[in-house]
Amino acid sequence: YRFVTTSCTHEHINGALCADTMRRNSSKLITNIRCKRTLTMVLSFALALFFGNLLCCYAFAPTSRAGAVEGTIKPTLLRVATEGTIDVQKGTDTEKKELSYASILKAIDESHHNDATQGCTYLPDETQIQAIDAVDAKPAELYQSHPTLLKEETVHAIRSAARNFFEQRGDNWGLQDVVLDELLSEGSEWKKELDDALTKVVYPLSRSGFIKDHPNSSLTVTSATIFVGGGYPGAAVTTTALERDSGMITAHIDLGTDEIYDEANQQNKAMGGLFMESLVNDALVDTASAVVGPLTPGQLVVHRSMERTAAMILPSNLHEIEAESKEHSKQSGLDNPTRTKILKTAETARHYCLRLTLTVKNNENQEEIAEAPAEERSYMLRSFARFRGDDRVRYLTLAGIIDVDDYENHLWLGFDYSARANTEDEVDISQRMSDINKAIFHLQKAAELCPTDARVPFQLGNAFVARNSMMDQAGEGTEQYADLSKVADALQRSSQLETVAVKLGIHDINDLAICLNGLATNFCKMGEFDSAVDVISRWGECGSIRSSLEPEDLASHEPKSIPKFEWIKAGERDVAITTYGDTAVFDEDDIALIRAAADKRFAQASGAQTSRYTMQYEGNREVHLDDLCKNDPALKERMDNILQEKIYPLVREAFKDQGDNGGHPPPLGALSVYDSIFVRYNGDVARKAGRIGASQPLHQDGGMYSVNIALNAHKDDDPVNGFTGGGTFVEALSVGDDETVRRPASTGHALLHRTTQRHAGAPTTSGIRDILVIFLTARRPETPINNEYTYGIETAMRLQTMAKELPREQCLRGLELARSYDPLNSEMSYWLGVHLLQGDPNDPSDERWEEICRGVETLEAAAELNPADARAYYHLGMAISTRHKYAMRTKRAHLLPPAADAASRMIETFEEAIRLEKICEEAGCKNGFNVAASYLTLGEFMARLRNFDKAMEYLSLVEGALASAGGLDTPWAGGFLEEMNRMKSYCETETAKLSENAVV
Repeated sequence: YRFVTTSCTHEHINGALCADTMRRNSSKLITNIRCKRTLTMVLSFALALFFGNLLCCYAFAPTSRAGAVEGTIKPTLLRVATEGTIDVQKGTDTEKKELSYASILKAIDESHHNDATQGCTYLPDETQIQAIDAVDAKPAELYQSHPTLLKEETVHAIRSAARNFFEQRGDNWGLQDVVLDELLSEGSEWKKELDDALTKVVYPLSRSGFIKDHPNSSLTVTSATIFVGGGYPGAAVTTTALERDSGMITAHIDLGTDEIYDEANQQNKAMGGLFMESLVNDALVDTASAVVGPLTPGQLVVHRSMERTAAMILPSNLHEIEAESKEHSKQSGLDNPTRTKILKTAETARHYCLRLTLTVKNNENQEEIAEAPAEERSYMLRSFARFRGDDRVRYLTLAGIIDVDDYENHLWLGFDYSARANTEDEVDISQRMSDINKAIFHLQKAAELCPTDARVPFQLGNAFVARNSMMDQAGEGTEQYADLSKVADALQRSSQLETVAVKLGIHDINDLAICLNGLATNFCKMGEFDSAVDVISRWGECGSIRSSLEPEDLASHEPKSIPKFEWIKAGERDVAITTYGDTAVFDEDDIALIRAAADKRFAQASGAQTSRYTMQYEGNREVHLDDLCKNDPALKERMDNILQEKIYPLVREAFKDQGDNGGHPPPLGALSVYDSIFVRYNGDVARKAGRIGASQPLHQDGGMYSVNIALNAHKDDDPVNGFTGGGTFVEALSVGDDETVRRPASTGHALLHRTTQRHAGAPTTSGIRDILVIFLTARRPETPINNEYTYGIETAMRLQTMAKELPREQCLRGLELARSYDPLNSEMSYWLGVHLLQGDPNDPSDERWEEICRGVETLEAAAELNPADARAYYHLGMAISTRHKYAMRTKRAHLLPPAADAASRMIETFEEAIRLEKICEEAGCKNGFNVAASYLTLGEFMARLRNFDKAMEYLSLVEGALASAGGLDTPWAGGFLEEMNRMKSYCETETAKLSENAVV
């Protein structure tokens, strides 16, 4: 999800543009609204809702400021149908209301007037217009700063008042905010100094830097809020979201920290700072240059409200850390010392800041409602437009005409036109093409006006992708992917900008990961696979820092008390690890803590999905461990301890010899959590929905290692509360005589395996089964060696997924490359073999013959790597059949192996596929391939070899296989039966001929 957030005094409106699917990179507009309205704003926007609408207008193009001076709109810039009307329902009566843009602006002006005159009446207005020089000013007037706005004792008094307020409320952790007037009481000595600072420093500094064209107006404060954050495990770096503010000017005053660490260690001292998005261009080289700070307590920073900023917590030696990291070349990756230090610092102290929103009001007649400043008119109109329906574009267009310098008008118009173009409704392709071209126009203009907002190039790249898709549908253009280079440029730019925010802890990796996914996919479409692999490697690094849970501490050499473990084997193959003994991964208190957190989260969700994964079924509930820890510092701290003391050393010890046994050796970098999910299987709910039980299909996991921890008991161990069924179906165990479904030895114990080991959640048939699954990956090692691919496993998996969506030639190249990155993963060989066989059957060329032969060889390799994969044997049998038919048709029979050998191998592969599939089906985890097709193909092949008795034997099994699959009444089954009967008739005829010849 690409989140776009704005806030104003009375409204906090979150708009999100959600990717329809990561694969397609198409977007839809989703608007989430969280409102804190005053009666004034409700009434004002009610007026706009009823009286304000635009029936017809042109999409604007930026012009000079003279085109819309002070928000006055020239009639020539907008066409309004004066006869337009809107229906307003009042009970059973319908009133017709005439629409005009003037009524909208009037409502906004009234709202601004009320804010300016009634917003913060307890704070003084500007009484004397004057200007002072800034002590610290950034070029281009991005911000102005004053180092000593408030004295130390005043800062301490305000901070104490805020702390006492939160303690009395019983909510003194997490991100908190309080309006300043709630802290006021009789005798608040700090109030007078704050008043003096406003009139003597804040107002003059604001006017000298940013307010130069309102000589007859005075500055006033419309909102004053204290924000608090940090000081607990997993605390966010930011105390305010990265967003723009309402009003004209934002004054940020640092209020210092409540220290939690040992004050003797000044290296860890926490201070405040301000991330400013407009500075990110410089930060592409020097990350810390995007931060204003560290700020001393009492320091003031003033900037235009239209600047997107975020208050944050910083180490006092931020710039020294950055310089040292660059000197030792440790700053290039996401997981760098600067980010690590910032995240740690945010956990050590509770930081406070005061944010003031300033605007201007009419000095001459305070009762008269004057025009609001152009930037505020535009901002409020845009905020209103975002929760309108079909007429949203009209309001956004008007906002753009009012303030042509505000890039967010173009950004939101681009969003809206993209949403229209990507609609699922049946809309004419020419209209959709028109909408996507408008989206591209506006997003390009937004990029020109603001080159540092990562959202803009991301959405621009998606718009180019959507246009390519439409051109392909319409058959326009000579090149299928005409704008691929533009897509690459846009997404590359977005990833660079977003990387800065991730490195500083402002954002998590979700937006960056989605952007890199789109960029890698685009490079694959261009055939630039080396570039795609580089991007996928960055994407893999995103996974290594995705979780807020602590990574492995490689510097610690203390002995750990890990659980006992043993390998589960399939023949000579190491398959999985099970722990046992008195020392479990989780004890009873750990289990109670995590189950209680999950119960609370499920109750709060009221049935809504709580997982980011899309593979959801009736009876299954999931919640991510990071989401539980975010609201529970005690759980976060406990999980960090378990990872360091048990899970990380257990994985190191268990897999340490895998490199010597033909597998992947453990990574050099620190192990870390890729993701972790609490899964609840409810067998009773699943069965009521018509399923066998609550389960998951066969799959591979993301990351490098999977750790599956049991959180409650089976009925065998707890006859009263236990569940029945359930467990992990391990596909590799299908080749032996052992049980294929495994559960941890007891509650609190774990089952571990590589993520590439295919497995499934066997159906829980009654009761509730709770597990916690932790997927581990690794951080990039500080000194990588040539043959150590930290993200080789993940690179192969991601590249394979992308390649399967490409045109055939590029698909094969991508799958070959994926196989080279992880040749031990049978999935790579399996999918390459399948796609090698899917060429043109009528192509008689040598190249096509070589592809078919390679397909057979590759599927043989897949079956050898994973001899329990029924799919590999099924497609291998099909490949042998395809090779035989193709050779006969193209006169290459002399190149085939002996007929008896081919028949023997084909029979062997199909029968093995059917045997393995029956094992999967008995466990409730079938692959779902067409068993009837296996029998039909075997019958046809035996008939070609003129072994009619054997052919009839296989053909007689087709109908039973169809009936078992429940598909006898389906159209495709009819085709199978027709073909079966045709072959039977042929076999009977040929058998009769052979009998006649024998008699003669």
